[in-house]
Amino acid sequence: MKRRDFIKLGLIAAPAISMSWPARAEDAELIVGSNVGSPPFAFKDGDGYSGFDIEVWAEVAKGLNRKWHVQPMQFGALIPALQTKNIDAIVSQLFIKPERQKVIDFSEPYYQSGLVAITGAGNNAIKTPDDLTGKSIGTETGTVAVDFIREHIKGASIEQMPTINNALLALEAGRTDAVVYDAPALMYYANNAGKGKVRVLQPKLEGRDVGIGFQKGSPLVATANASLAAMKADGRLKALREKWFGPEST
Repeated sequence: MKRRDFIKLGLIAAPAISMSWPARAEDAELIVGSNVGSPPFAFKDGDGYSGFDIEVWAEVAKGLNRKWHVQPMQFGALIPALQTKNIDAIVSQLFIKPERQKVIDFSEPYYQSGLVAITGAGNNAIKTPDDLTGKSIGTETGTVAVDFIREHIKGASIEQMPTINNALLALEAGRTDAVVYDAPALMYYANNAGKGKVRVLQPKLEGRDVGIGFQKGSPLVATANASLAAMKADGRLKALREKWFGPEST
């Protein structure tokens, strides 16, 4: 399946899940939580899942020598599920933040992302991020975008939605003035399903490191870091970045 095919409308719904998984033995199949409605990072692809985050994890998992499968979840449920040991890892464009580091462990960064804003292509009142003051801004609940809007965009009305797809729908319908979210995801949308419909505001709002989330004290962290170091050294990580984001991505 070509990448342009799975975002014809730019909207992929994350399936509902149950939170009642049993405890697992040390050699049991790992359960990896991910918000699979976030192309190009993680998305449903036929009977499985694909995307940059998924492919990075697949390489890391080779070093862990464990079987694994993806558990689709809404983003806001990921850290609670990790804390309650219902999943073993989070691979979902997870920004490394001090407050998160207090409750979960992270791998070393494998990507630097950031936040960006988009608005409707015909919205002449918003030309730069400075024009977001006092506007209605949509984003996905539980993400760093929520805190950023609260702390840095004066007078903004935050419309928190279950998924970024909902936020994009609201923007297309004119129910919000803009959307703030992870830069690669919004750039991908703006260049595919949203082409001609939305405008990306420059400059970026913020840059952040992305890592894999683990339970506090998880023995998986050290092995995952070793795998990531090997991927950086032999060029596999760079190749995956270029595959999904192009040669200029960092």
